[in-house]
Amino acid sequence: MVDCDQLLYIDGAWVAGADRRPVRNRWTGEQIGTVAVGLAEHAVRAVDAAERAMARGLPVPRRARILATAAQLLERRGEEFARSITAETGKPITAARGEVDRAVQTLGWAAEETRRLAGEAVPLNAIESGAGTIALTVPEARGIAAAVTPFNFPLNLVLHKVAPALAAGCAVVFKPSDRAVLVAGLLVEVFAEAGLPAGWLNLVTGTPADVVEPWLDDPRVAVITFTGSSRVGWDLKARSPQKLHVLELGSNTAMVVTDNADLERAAADAMTAALANSGQACVSLQRLYVTRGVADRFLALLGDGFKTVRYGDPRDDATVVGPLITTEATAKLKGSIDATVAAGARLLAGGDVIDGVLEPTLLTDVDPGDVLVCEEAFGPVASVLVVDDLDEAIRGVNSSRYSLNSSIYTGDLGEAMGFAARAQAGSVLVNMPPSYRADHMPYGGVKDSGQGTEGVKYAIDELLHHKLVVFKP
Repeated sequence: MVDCDQLLYIDGAWVAGADRRPVRNRWTGEQIGTVAVGLAEHAVRAVDAAERAMARGLPVPRRARILATAAQLLERRGEEFARSITAETGKPITAARGEVDRAVQTLGWAAEETRRLAGEAVPLNAIESGAGTIALTVPEARGIAAAVTPFNFPLNLVLHKVAPALAAGCAVVFKPSDRAVLVAGLLVEVFAEAGLPAGWLNLVTGTPADVVEPWLDDPRVAVITFTGSSRVGWDLKARSPQKLHVLELGSNTAMVVTDNADLERAAADAMTAALANSGQACVSLQRLYVTRGVADRFLALLGDGFKTVRYGDPRDDATVVGPLITTEATAKLKGSIDATVAAGARLLAGGDVIDGVLEPTLLTDVDPGDVLVCEEAFGPVASVLVVDDLDEAIRGVNSSRYSLNSSIYTGDLGEAMGFAARAQAGSVLVNMPPSYRADHMPYGGVKDSGQGTEGVKYAIDELLHHKLVVFKP
């Protein structure tokens, strides 16, 4: 990857920050660029630019054309984006290419949904006081959106915030994770080349205290859209209660396998759900509840599968599990695994760190109160808990303070419908991995997993105010 010196992007121009810091390849450790460090003054200048942009406006047809053009440009530069993601975050290159493909689709969906923005007639004449009136709603942008994004999907999760905001007519101020800054700069280049006018997308890199806190305090920022930890997300909301918040927070994803399941299919899907993106996803499978009648066979299938997964150099097309985002994250998760085993859990696969990469790790006989069952691991580790029946499995699924996606594998329609009705989750999937997400489907959690809904059409609606207009001739 060519060395990159990235600046801030404010009001359509690249701007020097107060300082610079190095950006290093996650796998090799070599410096691959530098990035500007912005301060509060830059964060405020970005809001100033966004305010001017919204005052000038951006017609719906032009928004749609820009988003569609950006999709084409991103697809054309796809390999460059994928290699940037892998270099900076350590994401396996095959997964990075998959993320780019999804990001192209996200932009395409946003372009299509922009053209569908419409109000609706309201039948006020259905009541006596509304006789003779004509009423309709008019969709209007809520205002400037501040997007704060994570490292694990540094392109597609960014676009799940930026693309719906632009589609809705909201100018964006944007702070990426400090572990994924270079791909953010590439994305800004794409939007500029696609013809996005100055001020509609502003990139400010720096510390959360210097960049995000000024946005929380600025009344001109109407929306905070954030993906990250529950602790940080709820703190953002507490700090800015009058703003709209779309929060996609932590999770601890569960899957149920019953005696009536296709075990080979369930084991294959469970392995993918637990290990894709090196387990660094909000919907990575972490807890499996397996009924006793099939537990031994399922454990054998899944344990054998985990042992075959390729891990190591993320630049290798065959690699499934690469390094976690930091050596500190690796050490912390390894410590949790060791403590869980010391407490009596049985290790079926993995458990060691080899050349800086945590092996795909599978455990069973884990205490339901263990940290690997109760908290988000964010790495390639899953625990199997054997249960007597579906009722016990559902109690286990619902015991978590998190709830984003959950799934069940069963050939019994009654079991599937019962689980769908009783599972506390943003999404329930039947005979599909709980890590599944299509970019146009509604996506959001309940309990400590957040609030608000993403998925292009649904995210656009979150960012719109539907103004009521009533006429009486």
